[in-house]
Amino acid sequence: MEALLSMFKNVVLFVALAVPGYLLVKTKILNSASSGVLSKLLMYFGMPFLILSGTVNNILFNKELIITIALVAMVGIAFTFVMFFASKPLSAMEGEEKANGMMRFCMTFSNNGFLGIPLAVAVFGANSPVMTVLVILNIITNILMYTLGIYLVSGDKSKISLKKAFLNPVLIAFIIGVILNLLKVNTYVPEISTFFSHFSGIVTPLSMTILGMKMAEIKFTSLFKSWRMYYVCGLKLILFPCVIVALLFALKKFGANIIDNSMILGFFIAFAMPTAGLASTFADGFGGDTENAVSMTLGTTVLSIITIPVLYWVLSYLL
Repeated sequence: MEALLSMFKNVVLFVALAVPGYLLVKTKILNSASSGVLSKLLMYFGMPFLILSGTVNNILFNKELIITIALVAMVGIAFTFVMFFASKPLSAMEGEEKANGMMRFCMTFSNNGFLGIPLAVAVFGANSPVMTVLVILNIITNILMYTLGIYLVSGDKSKISLKKAFLNPVLIAFIIGVILNLLKVNTYVPEISTFFSHFSGIVTPLSMTILGMKMAEIKFTSLFKSWRMYYVCGLKLILFPCVIVALLFALKKFGANIIDNSMILGFFIAFAMPTAGLASTFADGFGGDTENAVSMTLGTTVLSIITIPVLYWVLSYLL
């Protein structure tokens, strides 16, 4: 019960951080278009510096860590592809092509960067090995979102951008962080850690402010009338996280000793998060289904207030 209450309090706190953004738009101090500027600030400064801070300060590279990173990457890629292919028959009842593609995107990709990593910092701490798992999974999510994700949203393979996939800010920040870590730069210039920390601190409040601004764009009554939203929520927030956790438990039972509780918790946080915030951004940029993108993103976010604490409580009991 303590685990349930702890996670519930943190999730509610995060959602409460969306209130200022909601009020700023509702009172017309800002318009909803301003969220685009804030999103760029978050993507190009907040998240990279959060990754840099964690990689430079909290990771000790050794043989065991390299094996862990390789395993996390392989399992993360494999399961994302499983969700990608499984989403096709699971969304077959939606005949409209763009709505179908958006449903599949929202089932497959999680907000583990703007929400999952900050939540893990709050619950487990910045030095937790859970963070290493989340950083690797976030890199994988970004790469696959700019390939598989763009294809789902646009329905056009020519829109896929390998350049954007591999030159995304999170991956670049991780590579730079690894280099600085191996050179032990923070030992000679400790102020660099403080510099990174200042920027990384904007991620949580800024990401939730953006979410609040998007919430102000729609009517909550219409949000909860969509059967698509409930269906996607059931798969995204409950079925898929349960499957990946069950898979990891099975691998652990059959001799994969490298799989420990931290890895299981990291995968749970990454895959139990609501739909990626880039759903609406991709919909705008690639001619996708913007209405369902906003509805499913916000719907999964609101309902995750219940699903994340409850599933975390069950998982804590099993661990």
